[in-house]
Amino acid sequence: MPSRVPSNPHAPLRLAIYLGAIVALLAAIVVVPGTAAGIAAALLLGIVYAHGLELQHETLHGIFLATEAGNRLAGSLLGLPMLTTFTDTRVRHLHHHRYVGTPQDVFDRSCADFSNRRALLGHVFAATRLRDFIGATATLLSGRRHDVLKAPARDRARTEFVATALILLALLALAALIDPRLLLWGWIVPALIVAPAVHFLMTVHEHIGRPRLTRRITENSRSYRAPAWWNYLVHYDNYHIEHHLEPGLPFPQLPAFHAERRRAGADSLTLSQAMAETARGIAACLRASASTATRTEPPRCAP
Repeated sequence: MPSRVPSNPHAPLRLAIYLGAIVALLAAIVVVPGTAAGIAAALLLGIVYAHGLELQHETLHGIFLATEAGNRLAGSLLGLPMLTTFTDTRVRHLHHHRYVGTPQDVFDRSCADFSNRRALLGHVFAATRLRDFIGATATLLSGRRHDVLKAPARDRARTEFVATALILLALLALAALIDPRLLLWGWIVPALIVAPAVHFLMTVHEHIGRPRLTRRITENSRSYRAPAWWNYLVHYDNYHIEHHLEPGLPFPQLPAFHAERRRAGADSLTLSQAMAETARGIAACLRASASTATRTEPPRCAP
């Protein structure tokens, strides 16, 4: 395995590119007239916002920047457009790492997410994202029992949810004053429609279509090689077996770890092969759900 460094040396540049792309695309919405320009900017912003969640992933493991405070601040910033707060997401994600391959892994995708085409579309577009954010904020403010957060993480999460809501509301109000098109093409369409679908495509290949109830990472997870531009967008998360084997390894080192495992005889898929495996896995979930529904459907009277 490659020698480990404490953080990602390219993190400041990656963060600067992310923020610069957002500013440039928002400026383009204001400067360039026409609906077509707004749609184009919204599509690109959706890709950038989804990429931000992939960068946030590294902050959740505390290896994007060198300090805990830096990772929390960067992670909060990267998740802001998509209402993905740092502490709550971190607790759920580390729970997934701890219990992957067991029934206790309730925070990763399973066949239950693809029980029918409507459920599939709802999952692809994260249809309940805004509602879930509002509900979680209300739960934390009211002091009601939270499903996974315990003190002091619950207190940090409450601060982050409230801060995210206030900052986003302030930014949306400012956007409306500058140009109302910024609300539609700068946030509503890219963050709530485009980015969830793009992020689904980025992450769905991690486990779907692999055996779910086994603790062997090489069986329940998937790694695949991809073009450089895809590696950049998903922030090397396509090397997912390696990530689960060494979750403390900064993400830019995952390709070298994967190459080392290949030299030792490990299997290696291409992006197209991973997509095909995933598609077969989702199709199998839909068929299994349809079969179960047919078996449990009560008999109908003859007309």
